[in-house]
Amino acid sequence: MYTNFIYFIVVLLIFSTQQPSPTPRLSLYLTLLATLTFLSLFALINRQVFRRLAARMSAVSAGPHLAVLYHRTVSRQSLLAFLFFCLDIYLLDIKYYLTSVALIRGSFTLQGLAALALFLLHVTIVWFYSYQCHCRFSTSTCSPSAVVAANLKFNLAIILPWLLISGSFDLLQLLPVGSLHDQLNTPLGQLLFFALLLVIFMIFAPPLVVRMWGCRPLASGVSRSLIEKFCQDEKFQVREIVIWPGPGADFITAGVMGLHRHCRYLLVTEGLLNVLDDDELRAVLAHELGHVKEKHLFFYLIFLLGYLVLAFPLSTLSFLLVLASDLPLALLRRSDSEFLTLISMLSTLPLLLLLVFYFRFLFGFFIRNFERQADLYVFTVMGRGYPLISALEKVAFHSGNVRDVPSWHHFSIKQRVDFLAASARNPSLLRQHRLKLRRALAGYLVGLIAVGALGYLFHSGAVGKNLNEQLNYKMLTSLVQLEPENPLLLSSLGTLYYTRNQPQEAVRHLERALELDPDNPEILNNLAWVLATSKERSFLQPERALDLAVKAAASSQESHILDTLAEAYHVNGQARKALATAEEALAAATGNRSYYLEQVERFRAELQERESS
Repeated sequence: MYTNFIYFIVVLLIFSTQQPSPTPRLSLYLTLLATLTFLSLFALINRQVFRRLAARMSAVSAGPHLAVLYHRTVSRQSLLAFLFFCLDIYLLDIKYYLTSVALIRGSFTLQGLAALALFLLHVTIVWFYSYQCHCRFSTSTCSPSAVVAANLKFNLAIILPWLLISGSFDLLQLLPVGSLHDQLNTPLGQLLFFALLLVIFMIFAPPLVVRMWGCRPLASGVSRSLIEKFCQDEKFQVREIVIWPGPGADFITAGVMGLHRHCRYLLVTEGLLNVLDDDELRAVLAHELGHVKEKHLFFYLIFLLGYLVLAFPLSTLSFLLVLASDLPLALLRRSDSEFLTLISMLSTLPLLLLLVFYFRFLFGFFIRNFERQADLYVFTVMGRGYPLISALEKVAFHSGNVRDVPSWHHFSIKQRVDFLAASARNPSLLRQHRLKLRRALAGYLVGLIAVGALGYLFHSGAVGKNLNEQLNYKMLTSLVQLEPENPLLLSSLGTLYYTRNQPQEAVRHLERALELDPDNPEILNNLAWVLATSKERSFLQPERALDLAVKAAASSQESHILDTLAEAYHVNGQARKALATAEEALAAATGNRSYYLEQVERFRAELQERESS
């Protein structure tokens, strides 16, 4: 579950940051053919790999090494599935054709679902072909299709938080509330919005997840009576005790889900109830109670929010660092499609490294030690650790001798058993482990707050603004040296000179751009703005600015072009036309509507002042 969670985040990150090329490498027909070819090749590889593994497992005696071998192979093939997904995205440029559909292009949710569906298609192939090997050491009696369906159902619940957040974001974008759009389109606004929805999901989503998994209330009987009495004695409040369905009898586990008691569920599998005696079942329940009492579910939410806080400044910084290097200039000698692909890959790489380090190592450290702390809670409830040791040994045996199977998110059962036994001999280990976790959490929270504060200052303060401007200046000046006759580059550099309060250089570059492309509305608009708003009177040319702005607006009715026309009317003393054009710009605006609203209010106030005087 945890590994696929990381894969899903990486898949969404790669797909969202990949920039489709202006023209695709292959036609739609060839792209579909290549995609099917890659998919068939991946299926053939998995078929061969798991056939060889099955033969190898048949040739050796049964034992825990079979489970280790199986899980390692599945992990490698899952990684291969991810690499094939990357080939589809970066090499075949599938996103170009997906976003050519208007409905998909306008929805982050539909784009993400398309990416996840493509990745899950590859992972499903791994699940299907690995089934024959899984049967070599497990007691599962389900068909391969049933196992695949159960895995899909289980993993779809992992996607729910993203689906809620992304879907809500898409819906809010449709609302006719300009100021809300402006806030949501800022990095900080998106961070706060995602954080709020994630908190809401973690509190209220468990009933939906339980339904998705097909859980059902545990029927009345000995097991339910024992669990209810345990919950009553330990003040362990849950909404319901449910059976957690799985693909076979070797699905032996328990879990607790939900931050609030009214939305909290205690999940147990039939396999667990069948193999444990009463004391062992109480010990497992004590473990789940430990997660609740030690607030582990709350800290899981903090860690998810923490990644958003860390990725917030890095998402912009990584792109700026790529621009600061000489790589973009070297890449420009390649085709446009290669340039965009490589730039998106390079700017995404730091985020991928952060994601892998954060979840695989940092989160992995805490989740392993949270599990150990939950194990140790059995001493608080029962005063002894043997019942949980016995339960863990049974789970390991009936799950296919997985006692020594390592995991980045759980200590192996052998390690857990050994630590429980050591804690029984030396009770001071309980206090030492609690102190270790408290110190680690304190260090994490201090670091998170510090990075979050620096990220906010970077985005909102002068440091980030100046760095962004300096890197843009370096990039544009270098590009103009490479392509001195490129009108769009000259126009962009001229506009940047104007923001740097260098009107002479701004006018020189914009005039040259206009000579090269006299009908380009963006160039006309940029030069008109400089001539209409320059702070140095020697560069103010109101009449020419109006001529240029009128010509630009005749070719394009975009909000920023209409805004320039309104400004040109204003400096030429045509207040009524300035107000009418500003209102048109506001109506056409899709983002930053607050600015256009201020312009309307400004011109309206000026018109009223003129008419009253």
